[in-house]
Parts: sequence; C-alpha cells; structure tokens
Amino acid sequence: MKIISFVLIAFVANYSYASECQSGEILIASCDIPGKINSVAAFCAKKEDDTIRYTFSKGNVSELTVDFDSQNKLKRWIDLGTYTTYLGFNRGVYSYVLRVPEEKPGVVAYLDVKKNGGVISSRRCDSNSFGEKNIKMNSIEDVDDAFVRNNRFNFP
Repeated sequence: MKIISFVLIAFVANYSYASECQSGEILIASCDIPGKINSVAAFCAKKEDDTIRYTFSKGNVSELTVDFDSQNKLKRWIDLGTYTTYLGFNRGVYSYVLRVPEEKPGVVAYLDVKKNGGVISSRRCDSNSFGEKNIKMNSIEDVDDAFVRNNRFNFP
C-alpha cells in the first residue's frame, strides 16, 4: 500500500510541472519564482516539429517568448564537475540561463539574466524543475564542457 501511495504522489508532482507546457509539448525544465507576483520560466519541446519554446510569465502575462529550431538553437551545457545542466540563449545584449542541478532531494534551479556578460538578476526557483533536460533534438546545441571551462565559464 505504501508503494502505491508513493507512486501516486510522484505522478501528481510531475503533472503539475508539465502544466507550464501546451498540449503536445514536453517539459524540458521550468522555474517557479516567488514574489509579489509569481513568475514562471519554462522550456517546452514539441518533438513532432523539433522546436522548443521558452516562455517567461509574470502572473498570467507572458513577458518573453522565444522559439528555437534547427536554425536558432537553444544551447545546453552539462557541467561535468557538478552535473548541473545549463540551458541558455542570447537575445541582443541579454543572456538567459536556467541552471538545473543534479536531481537530488531539496535542490532547485536558478534563473540568471545577464546584460553585456554581467549578471543583473539571479533568482532561486521555488520548486524543483526536473523535466526532460537531456532530450535530444536538432533545436538544441550541446556545448562541450571543456569549451566552457577554457572560455572562463562564459555561457551561453
């Protein structure tokens, strides 16, 4: 009986994180940011057309949406020292990076926003954001760990 209860709880938790994605999309990673108005950043994949959508919303208002495909790729780096997965992209002088740590109890992701290479915001996510962060798609460019390390951890 206890095993069945545990499985049901795990299923309900995964379903709640998938709610950030639209029907037919797979959650890659998300970040719930607490505040006066709760914010959510999410990466969702649509396997049938090999696209990924990033959205950042405050309350019910979408403030930023970016689409990725084989021409405009989302960058992904796995830090082999910490097993943290970094998902990031540039948009003009701004860079957005979601840091998803190795899946362990109690760990949560961070969302970093940079302007001209300097961090202007680093927000701790309110809940874990484990999705399909290792998904293989043509709209994702995997960046080699050695490249990022040799480039003074400059990512993306």
